Amino acid sequence: MTQRTFIISLILLAAAVALSATAFPGGMLGFLFAIGATFFVAIPGAAIGDALKQAGVPVTGMQLIWALAGLYALFALVAAMQAWRRLRRGEMNEARTAGLRLTLLLALPLMAWLSTNAMVRAWP
Repeated sequence: MTQRTFIISLILLAAAVALSATAFPGGMLGFLFAIGATFFVAIPGAAIGDALKQAGVPVTGMQLIWALAGLYALFALVAAMQAWRRLRRGEMNEARTAGLRLTLLLALPLMAWLSTNAMVRAWP
């Protein structure tokens, strides 16, 4: 990834984060994040929780949420390590790509929080 593409991508990501806090686009994004969380987090989490309970491992919903948050933090940590390692090797294009991946991983929860709050404020 060239430096120009990297900077443009960061600017567009910053604009998306800023728009997620506004009433209309943020409310719509909050609705889409809620749908995505339902289908891609809640349903598999409930299935995993039921499978663990049937196996004799008592698991609460809060424990599953913390486990998923830890897994997400692990993804961000791996992306940071990749970016640092590639930066130290002098592979600037690959380091920018890994840095953008890290930035996206860090921006998504912020966008979800801002847009969900915007959706709650805009709800009639």
